This record gives sequence, structure tokens and C-alpha cells, in this order.
Amino acid sequence: MKKVSIIIPFKGQTLEELAIPLGSINNQIGVNFDTVDVHLVNDGGESIDTSAFKIFKNLEINYHELPENVGAGLARQYGMDHSESEYMMFMDSDDSLHFVGALLEFFNVVKYYGEHQLIIARYLEQFKNGEGEFRYITHPNADWKSPVAKWFNRAYIEASGLRFHPDLRIYEDTYFVGLSCELATDIYYLDSVVYSWLYREGSTVRSAGRIFEYQTHTWALENRLYLEVIEQRLPKNLQRDLNNYVTDVYMRYTVYPPVDEAAFWEEHEKLLARFAYAWQGYTAELQAQVDALRDAEEGQWRGVATEGFKEFVEKGSAHKKQ
Repeated sequence: MKKVSIIIPFKGQTLEELAIPLGSINNQIGVNFDTVDVHLVNDGGESIDTSAFKIFKNLEINYHELPENVGAGLARQYGMDHSESEYMMFMDSDDSLHFVGALLEFFNVVKYYGEHQLIIARYLEQFKNGEGEFRYITHPNADWKSPVAKWFNRAYIEASGLRFHPDLRIYEDTYFVGLSCELATDIYYLDSVVYSWLYREGSTVRSAGRIFEYQTHTWALENRLYLEVIEQRLPKNLQRDLNNYVTDVYMRYTVYPPVDEAAFWEEHEKLLARFAYAWQGYTAELQAQVDALRDAEEGQWRGVATEGFKEFVEKGSAHKKQ
């Protein structure tokens, strides 16, 4: 059995583009490559000639073709299901490992600190500012949403029954990675930047105007599916997670008005109805929680107005009772 399988879904990338992540793996130092394999999952794109990858002498590359596009989440799941290794690591097809010792950092955690359900490191994000210039920020190893810069223990994932959800084409990572982290009892946080999330104009997250952010109905759906797992597996967290959803979705609703208003309220209502026994409605404590999001110095929702929060909560609750 391999120590780690690196799973890379892609659709439409050229051989030259795929050479970026593959080259960054091939150039790792201090690693026994007999313990590593790569799984390239072609997500319904044109077939490619994998003979070109012979230049990566260190890599055992397994190539998979899906007959139709299923999305990054299910393509990652296919790679998981068709690999055999102690750990799994995800990369996007337009990114790279941050430096030549990135994989060694993970191997050293296992060597010196033992096996863990999850090993979570830091990653660098490349983005463009308002003037179109490249800038960089580093994400902390407390990031529970991104699938990158992490090793997932296969035995833990399989025992937990966690899989990418077939109903989610966006926010699929938030579902799978968030649950993997919340349900884990043994996470090793690696204080090292191991991954570079590189800028690509046409990617889902980078698309003009961050179009995916306005799919608020899908965010509500993802949270309902997420909370159903928490209800079964970690019920003591349900109330907290439900409150976190309501405060967060208000902020999203305010900053990114839903592309489909009716669809959002329908999904939001379904969620509140599903967990009616745990939903307390508007409270002063809930208002304080959303105000704290507004006031967080470096938070995502810094400065967002919260005067309409009570009305938002009561509207959703009124729909739920109908």
C-alpha cells in the first residue's frame, strides 16, 4: 500500500498546464517515491496522450477518464475509490506544491508524531488586486473548508462513511472537508506553507464577479445536508452549527443577493423545518453573534450591516411555520 495518493481532477487542461502540478510533485526531495502515486481524473474532457508524462521519472501516474462531467467533488471521489493508500491528498489541476520539501513535511509528521486522522497545513493564495496586479496571502492551518494542503487518513474517512455528496456541484468541498474536520478527534496542525493556490481566470471560484457566491440556495442545501450528518454523528454540535449557519447565511444573503430569491427561501425554509426542534428563532444571543462577525477585524464579513438581521430571521421562521 502507498503512503499517499495525490488525486488531481481536471477538465480541459492541456498537457503543458497539467505539467505544473505534476512537475511540482516530481521535484520533491527527501521522499521515497515508491510510497507515492498520482491519480489524474479526467472529468469528462477530451482524452489526452499520457505518454507525455513519462518525463516525470519519479511519478507513478494513474490516469482515469470519466465519460461525462460530474464536477470536481465526484471526480475527487472517483480518485479516492480507485486508489489504495494510507492517506489521500487533493490538488487542483492549475496549482502546485509550494516548495520542494512540501511532501516531506507531511512524511515527517507521520515519522516523528505518528499517524493522524487529518494533517492540515497552510497554503498560499495568489490573487489579483483592483489594479490587476498579483498579490499573495497565506491561509492558516485552521482552514476547514479548502481540500488542499491536507492529508486525509483513508481508514478514518472510510470508517466515517464520508463521501463527496452527489447533489453538490459547488460547495462540495465545504461539505466533505468541513465534516472530515468536525468529526475528527485527531488532527495534526502543521505550521508550514505547503501548497500554492494559483490564480486562473476561468476557475469556478475566480469566475467574473464570483458568480458562485450568489448561488445562496445551494449554500442552504449544502448546510442542510451537512447538518443532517452532524445530527447523526455529533448531535451535541447541532445547535451551535445551526446558529452558525443562520448568522453566516444572513451575511451571504446581504453581500451576495441570491441569483434565485425564491429558490433560496425554499431551501432555507426546508433547513429550518428539518431542524425545527433545535431552532430557537431570533434571540439577543444570536444578534450578538452576527454582530461579532460584523466587527471581526480580519473577518470575511467585516463591516456588513446587521440591522436587518432580526427581520431576516423572522421571515425565515414565518416561512417555516407555513
